[in-house]
Amino acid sequence: MKFDHELIQEIKSRADIVDVISSYINVIKKGRRYVAICPFHDDHDPSMNIDPEKQTFTCYVCHHSGDVFTFVSDYEKIPFMDAVKKVCEIINFDDPRLHQNEIKRPINTDLQVLYNCINELQKFYRYGLETEEGNIALDYLSRRKISNEQIDKFGFGYALNDGKKAISYLQQKGFSLKNIEDIGIALAKTSGTSDSNAGRLIIPIFNTNGQVVAFSARRLVDDDSPKYVNSPETKIFRKGSTLYNYNIAKQTARHDGFIYIVEGFMDVLAFDSIGISSCIALMGTKLTDTHVDLLRKLNVEIRLCLDGDNAGQQAMMSLMTMFDKANLSYRLVSKVGEAKDPDEILKNSGSDELKLYVNSLVDPFDFALNYYKNISPLDNIDDRKKVVSHFAPMLLSIKSKFDFDDCLYKLAEATRFNPNAIREYVKSIKTNSDNNKTDDFVDYFDSNRAYDKKTLNKELRRLTLAEKTVLEQMMNNKDAISFYERNIKYFINEIYRQIANYLIQFADESDTVNPSIIMDYISSFEPENKKELLNEIVSLDTTPIEKDKLDEVLNECRNIIIEERNKTFEKKNLLKSLEGKSDQEKAKLLKDYINKTNTNDAK
Repeated sequence: MKFDHELIQEIKSRADIVDVISSYINVIKKGRRYVAICPFHDDHDPSMNIDPEKQTFTCYVCHHSGDVFTFVSDYEKIPFMDAVKKVCEIINFDDPRLHQNEIKRPINTDLQVLYNCINELQKFYRYGLETEEGNIALDYLSRRKISNEQIDKFGFGYALNDGKKAISYLQQKGFSLKNIEDIGIALAKTSGTSDSNAGRLIIPIFNTNGQVVAFSARRLVDDDSPKYVNSPETKIFRKGSTLYNYNIAKQTARHDGFIYIVEGFMDVLAFDSIGISSCIALMGTKLTDTHVDLLRKLNVEIRLCLDGDNAGQQAMMSLMTMFDKANLSYRLVSKVGEAKDPDEILKNSGSDELKLYVNSLVDPFDFALNYYKNISPLDNIDDRKKVVSHFAPMLLSIKSKFDFDDCLYKLAEATRFNPNAIREYVKSIKTNSDNNKTDDFVDYFDSNRAYDKKTLNKELRRLTLAEKTVLEQMMNNKDAISFYERNIKYFINEIYRQIANYLIQFADESDTVNPSIIMDYISSFEPENKKELLNEIVSLDTTPIEKDKLDEVLNECRNIIIEERNKTFEKKNLLKSLEGKSDQEKAKLLKDYINKTNTNDAK
């Protein structure tokens, strides 16, 4: 659908922001307003304020703000127009205009045939579990303490020993041998095509939308065959974009506020047994950028819980690097004793022990430090130095002084170096890093001129206040927009300038303007700095000035803006003229500029 401001306003008038946000997170009434734990940062005390009168939300910590569409768009990580439709679903509202100009994506009939084919095969496998022959699979599941509810929830099945039966069933349903080959289960034999999963427990694998796309088939007899037979990659299955149980976990993770990452299918079942559905498995595949994007969309804390053996712990260290690069929030389950994986803990020690284990969470610094202590006694001074070098950037990234000191002393204890020596080393890294960003002359200019920072800040405040006043009136008044176009033309403040440009564009298409519809109009373009633009609009005081005083206020602001703008140009010209000059020449030019400025101010 295209942007229809009348429809948007109608939907917004029907959608109560408190009700819509409550459908995603827990909202608490507090006086005339409502508060909630902010889902857009690591919040512990309710810092999101929801105003039912203004129909807006604002977080006083991370400054995330907007209206009902902004919340849904940012929470679901979907485009603005999709958020509008989502709100309509929540409030049970429909309108023909919602479906105008929709681009109908052509259905790939070849892929749809494969989805239909593999879905029929899943039905056949489910049937196989109910046959007398399927008792071997049910006995196995019973020994693994997998309940009937879990069998249904995860869709377990059984592939009949006679592999030709599955092929025959699919052909009777109208699928060709080519279709069967394309879903990855056809096994060529001298006697004909057979099911490659025959005689095995079937674990279906679903894509993010909950469609069956592949299978993992586990052997049920002790022989020389592979323990698991996994579907190959097909036109509908890509390992690099599939995470086991994501289709279920994505529904619960946002409510729980976390998602666990484990290695195998049975680990997911172990978590489910103790009431944790927010868990996905890697299925023996390295985490890809696509996987990271899927995790990022959930906007929850990631909890890494790979196997406790050396390979699993090393994999967790590798994933830490990947998560740090992607700026994801995560913690790690600390290895306890000799246990290798959650499934083994559940089997050998019971559910209470598993609950303790999965909640023994540590931050990345502690996990990495324990990892290095476990793999090496750190007796060699060079190895100890390498560890300090490895952890220095992590220390630099810690903002809290208390957390910094805590980690510093832990590192000192592990490496047996003096804490002050490590502190000085970290300081030296920070100094070198800062120096790379420092312009010596700019520092000299800032610290030595008579035209000091206090004066500069005063001028900037004066200019910003004038621009802000004009922008605030433009939010409700087309006459103010016309005044801006004729007399001011642009703002120095980049955010104000962008908002003004959107206002001009919208005013050409509409008879009226107001802050609410402008926020939605800007959101429909999905600008990269959408959050910054919307936060600025929410912070504006858009109360209209009385009509008989408006012209006077706008003219006064215009005079200030032009005056301060001219000063800005002079400063830019000064800095340009200083390029390539000696220190003595620079000092003279600066002195002349300061004298000129002081003279003008005196007038």
